[in-house]
Amino acid sequence: MGDGLWQVYPAPMTGNPTSVLISFFRIITFALQNFWRNIWLSIITISMLVLTLLSVNVLLMLNLVGEKAIDYVEDRIEVSVYFNAGVTDEKVSSAAVYVRGLAQVRDVQIITADEALERFRTRHAADDAILSSLEEIGKNPFGPTLVIKAQSVEAFPLILDGLENPQFRDDIRDKDFSSYEEIISRIRDTTDRVRWFGVGLSITFLLIAVLIVFNTVRIAIFIHREEIGIMKLVGASNWFIRAPFLLESILYSAIAVGIVAAIMFPVVAVLEPRFNLYFDGTTTDLVKYFADNGLVIFGTQFAILAFINMLSTGLAMRKYLRV
Repeated sequence: MGDGLWQVYPAPMTGNPTSVLISFFRIITFALQNFWRNIWLSIITISMLVLTLLSVNVLLMLNLVGEKAIDYVEDRIEVSVYFNAGVTDEKVSSAAVYVRGLAQVRDVQIITADEALERFRTRHAADDAILSSLEEIGKNPFGPTLVIKAQSVEAFPLILDGLENPQFRDDIRDKDFSSYEEIISRIRDTTDRVRWFGVGLSITFLLIAVLIVFNTVRIAIFIHREEIGIMKLVGASNWFIRAPFLLESILYSAIAVGIVAAIMFPVVAVLEPRFNLYFDGTTTDLVKYFADNGLVIFGTQFAILAFINMLSTGLAMRKYLRV
């Protein structure tokens, strides 16, 4: 009739606190016993849950990096407004004040004609032909420049429209919009593709894990069928018989989340410096994000995973457990 603990410790039938406590500890004992009896099935189940959670957390990390990449590029987008040579500093300063007054503008820098000339000479220091041509002109061909940074990429058209103000329009020679919109679009497209691939992979792993949990419970019910029958004979309640299976599914979730948390923190700590290199040393704050939100991230994942595992276990018990 089986050698398990289920037949050795029948469930107490009284409802006093001591009996309830004894029942609780026996349920835990039975769940752990079943976990170890089917250790290979338990390992396979936990492995699939770990793969599912790793997919989710890697997806979360890549999403954070993608958002950081977009912020990094957007922070460097600027429009250069070139004034005609000979435009006075007062007019340029007036234009700068006007532009700073626009809600869409984050920063405005004035480059004087002399500074523009010096930058040009520095940039072409190795090109004697260009420097000789500049000397032949005999005067500074450059006018002042405004370098404008916006609050967002979407704000630039509004800023450019604002510069069509008749007060400044005739003094402006050209506008050079260093557009990174294509780069941002590419980053967003890549992030979206990775996100959907990750979601699909996570769902696939989760479905496999649910099927494994379902079959693990089915096998456990088959193995313990004689013991379950004895427990019913000695008066064990349906809840007392079902609880160990539900507790075992929660145990799978807890172990899987613990393993994933133990993997993710070192991985994030190793990868963050490498990601930072792509952003000129600007930190991606991955470690800080997971440290600050780790309890919420892994707590939520545990709650969702435990619910899904308990649901799968419940379906298996409903189909195969006759109590």
